[in-house]
Amino acid sequence: MIKKLTSLSIIIIIYACATVQSPTGGEKDQKAPVLYESNPKDQSINFNGKEITLFFNEWMKLDQLQNELIITPREDIKFESELKKQELIITLEEPLKDSTTYTFNFRSALKDITEGNLWENPTIAFSTGPFLDSLYVEGNVTDLKNTAPQKGFLVGLYSNNYDTANLRQGKPTYFTTTDENGHYKMQNIKAGTYKIYTFQDANNNLINDPSSEAFGFHSETVQLYDSIGTIDLNTYNRNEDTLKLKKFSPVGKDFTIQYNKGLKSYNILNPNDSNQYIYANDIEQSKNIKVYKDNFPNLGYQTDSLLLMVTVSDSIGTTRTDSVFVKLRESRITNDSIKIVSKPSNKIISGPQLFKLTFSKPVAHINYDSIQLRIDTIPIFQFTKEQIAITANRKTITLKTRLEQQQIEQEIDSLKELRKTLNIDSIPPSADSKEQSPTDSTETLNKTDNPTDIPSDGRAARSTNTGSTGSTKLKLFIGEGAFVGVEQDSTHATTVEFNFKNAEDYGIIKGEVIAADFPFVVELLDKNYKVIDTLINQAEFTFNYVDPGDYRLRLLKDTNSNTVWDAGNPIALKKAEEYIYFQEVITVKSNWEVIDKNFDFSVDNEVDSGEETEDL
Repeated sequence: MIKKLTSLSIIIIIYACATVQSPTGGEKDQKAPVLYESNPKDQSINFNGKEITLFFNEWMKLDQLQNELIITPREDIKFESELKKQELIITLEEPLKDSTTYTFNFRSALKDITEGNLWENPTIAFSTGPFLDSLYVEGNVTDLKNTAPQKGFLVGLYSNNYDTANLRQGKPTYFTTTDENGHYKMQNIKAGTYKIYTFQDANNNLINDPSSEAFGFHSETVQLYDSIGTIDLNTYNRNEDTLKLKKFSPVGKDFTIQYNKGLKSYNILNPNDSNQYIYANDIEQSKNIKVYKDNFPNLGYQTDSLLLMVTVSDSIGTTRTDSVFVKLRESRITNDSIKIVSKPSNKIISGPQLFKLTFSKPVAHINYDSIQLRIDTIPIFQFTKEQIAITANRKTITLKTRLEQQQIEQEIDSLKELRKTLNIDSIPPSADSKEQSPTDSTETLNKTDNPTDIPSDGRAARSTNTGSTGSTKLKLFIGEGAFVGVEQDSTHATTVEFNFKNAEDYGIIKGEVIAADFPFVVELLDKNYKVIDTLINQAEFTFNYVDPGDYRLRLLKDTNSNTVWDAGNPIALKKAEEYIYFQEVITVKSNWEVIDKNFDFSVDNEVDSGEETEDL
C-alpha cells in the first residue's frame, strides 16, 4: 500500500512540474515586452531576404496581424506569419523592392501572453539598398469643433506624382494612425513632394467615405527634402456625396420624395399653378420630403397624376432640380396632429423680443387674435400679422415685440394693488378671456387684413378681470387652434410664463479683437463647445447675462462674410475658414465681470492666450 501511494505521489509531482502555470500572488506584471533581436535589425541596410523574424523577452500573442500591421511605403505585400512562443516569423510571398526603405508598424498586434501588455514603439525600419531614408513627418490631429484629440485616425502621405493622389481616389504611399492623444509620426520617408490627409478609416480600405467618415487635410503640398516643423490637422464631418434623387412614391395618403443625403433647403413648384404654395415636410434627417395630399384635394387616387418641379440643395451648396410625377393612393393611415415642438425661453431681457416657435409640420393658417401677451388672464398685447414672421417651410414662426421691464412691473403692481383693494386672490374671468379662442376668425397667411378690434400698436383693450389661479405673471398665451396645419388640424392651447433676468444673477465677459483686417465672428461656447451666443464684427465685444459656469471663446475668420463656418475642398486643397480658440477656460460667477479676453492680431503679437487651428 505504501509503494502504491509513493508511486502516485511521484506521478503528481511530475505532472505538476510539466504543467505551465501563471505565477500566483505578487504584483501584477505591467512591464511592456522587449524586443531582444530582429532580422533584419532596426535601421539596418542591404536586406535581401524573404523572412523577417522578431524575438522577444517573453511569450507573446498575436491579435489581428493582417489588419494591424502597416507596411510603408504602401504596396500589396502578401505574407504569412507564425508565432512560436517568443519568436514571430513573417514569411513574404515575394521579395521586397530593391533600394527601398520599409517601415513595419505592428500597432496593437503584439502583446505579452500573461497580462496583455503591448509592445511599446512597435516599429522596425530597414532598407533593401545601401542607404536608409531618414525623413519624417509628425503632428497632432484634433476635432475642429471641440479640439478633442482624434484617436485611431489614419494620417497619410500621398505622392504628388499621381493625379489620383487624394483621400477619395488613391491610397497613401506612407501612412500611420494616431495614438490616444491624437499624435502621429511617420518615419523613414523618401524625399519627395506629398499631400497630407487624415480621416477616420472605419472600414480599413484606406479610402475616405465622406458620408460617414470625418476627414481633414493640409492645404499645401509638402516639399519633403529636409526636416520640417510640426503639421497639425483638424477634422470635421461633411457629407460630400453627390446629391441624388433616390426614389419617389406614395406613402400612406401622402407622397414622399427621397434623396441620398440630408437637404439644406427645398422648393416645390406646380407648373400648372406657379402661385400655389405646396405644403411639405422634411423628415428622417431631412433626406425625405413628404408632400401632403391636402395640397391637391381634386387629385384622384390611383388614376390621376401631377407633375411637380422639385429643386433641392445640400449643405455643400449643390443644387438640383427634378421632375416628379405625383400619384396618390387611398389609405387609412393618418398623420399626427400639428404640435408646437419648441417654445421660447422663459427668461427674457428688457427690450426687443423675438419669441420663436417651431412646429412638427407646416402652418397653413393663423388665428392672430389667439396669440397674446397677458398678465394673469388680462390681455395687454395682441400680436398682429406684421409682428409675426414665418420661414419658407412654414415650420418656424417668430413673434416680434418690445417689452420694457419697468412698464411690465408697473402693470403687475397695479394688478396686485387691485386684488389687495378688493381683498380677493382672483376675479373669475369673463367670457372674452377664456383660454380657448374662437376659430371663426382664422385668416390665411397670404391675407393682409388685421383684426379690426385691435389698435394699430398691438395693445389690447384693458380688462379688470384676473385669472382664477391667483398668479400674477407675464405670459405668452397661445389659444386653442391658434395655428392650423394643412390637414386642418390645429395646436392645443398653451402658455409660456416669462421672468425678467436679474443682472445680479449673471456675469459679463468682455474682450477685444485687436488689429483684425478680416471679417470675424466671436462665439461664446459652453464647456461642451455648444454655441451660446455670437457677435459679428464687434472689435470690442461684450457677452451680457451669462449664466454662472465655465466657458470658452472662439473666433471665426469669416472670409466670405456669411457669418457661418465654411469647409474647404480637400481635392483642390482649398483651405477651410479658420477657427481660433482662446486657450483659457473662462469661469463666470454671479454679479461678476470678466475682462480683457482678447484676440490680438498685431504684427508683433500672437493671438493672446489663443490657439490657432492648422489646416483642414
